Amino acid sequence: MPQVTIRVTFDGCEETLTEYLCDWPDCPNVAVEVISVSRSFRLNSAVCAEHAELISDRDREKKPDL
Repeated sequence: MPQVTIRVTFDGCEETLTEYLCDWPDCPNVAVEVISVSRSFRLNSAVCAEHAELISDRDREKKPDL
């Protein structure tokens, strides 16, 4: 997942802000939910709220109601 880091100095104090971007193709939004982890390859996949909802809706459609 792409990572964006911004370093700012305010009143002599330096801060570092780091955000991860959505892994959905061509999506510039900040990732808020991890959807998969592969420990053997050390890979994570995260998406923004919009795409997390899209994936959740798609999964609900596949599961039959019990």
